[in-house]
Amino acid sequence: MKITCPHCDFSRDVPAKQLPARSVIATCPACSCRFRFSPDKGVIETLSDTKIPAREQPAQPDTLGKDDPLPPDAIVPKSGGFSKDGNDVLPTLNEAKEEDTRLTASRAYRREASGFKGRVPTQTTDDDDDDAPSADDNPWETAPRENGWLTAFYQTVMRIMFASPRFFNALRPEAKSMRALVFYLIICVLQIVVERFWGDLLLKFMTPGTTADPQLEKLLTMLAPQASLSTTLLIRTGVLVLQLYFFTSLIHLAYHFLAPDKANFSLVFQVIAYSAAPSLLCIVPLLGSLAGLVWCIACVTTGCRSALRLTWGQTLTGFAPAILVSLFLLMQFLSGAKG
Repeated sequence: MKITCPHCDFSRDVPAKQLPARSVIATCPACSCRFRFSPDKGVIETLSDTKIPAREQPAQPDTLGKDDPLPPDAIVPKSGGFSKDGNDVLPTLNEAKEEDTRLTASRAYRREASGFKGRVPTQTTDDDDDDAPSADDNPWETAPRENGWLTAFYQTVMRIMFASPRFFNALRPEAKSMRALVFYLIICVLQIVVERFWGDLLLKFMTPGTTADPQLEKLLTMLAPQASLSTTLLIRTGVLVLQLYFFTSLIHLAYHFLAPDKANFSLVFQVIAYSAAPSLLCIVPLLGSLAGLVWCIACVTTGCRSALRLTWGQTLTGFAPAILVSLFLLMQFLSGAKG
């Protein structure tokens, strides 16, 4: 049905299902003229309005006085009740408000789920929702809920090595450190076993030629393991755990002076623990352990910057105490080996 404004002749088609059941007061979206409209009789009368000069209306039949008055619960639009495209304005506005409310609540829920407590969350829009950090970025944290422990371990190692910024960006300061510690211990045990295997294989390969070179024989004797595998696992694992907490404390202390508002011991601990994943490159003989060490250092650097929201200058400066201590220990080891 076509509804035409009696003042400016603006008209639009309204589907029959959207027509009111009885006469109502409508407002023209073009000139704001208010008029009474009935689906049976069309425009009945133009209501007086001080902003719009009254237009002469044709004489109306006596049956106008017999129209039913507006019911108490009738909705009378205050402004343009209909848009120019033929849709009701009020439902559209209400739907837009509800959509905006749902979007705001969804963003707030994602921020809570990500656990960025005490830190300024990054502003996100609909275009970068896929880049926002989430709990799914760390499969080890949710294991074995999805695919089991083994799959979660494999996926976590792959994400640390090849998607470290996104992985470390999703770390939560209130997450339990035990998960990260268990992951670190698994890496350490695998590394010790693999290195022991390659070491024994190398000794067996080179032992027949040591009779002609006393210095080589002395070197191989020094490198040969003096304890059983179980004892080696127990001792080296304990040393590596102490090393983890020691370097975590050093780096956290440095960041506490550089950026007190961003320093967080739990995050630094998780970064260093998870950064041990590239150590699995020790499965490659000779160069695997060295490549894994360099990769671990790169992961720690990237992880501290992403997890703590630091600049590159702050990140690298915070490693100064740990580097100095490492150099000191290395010099002590070399001097002891020469002696």
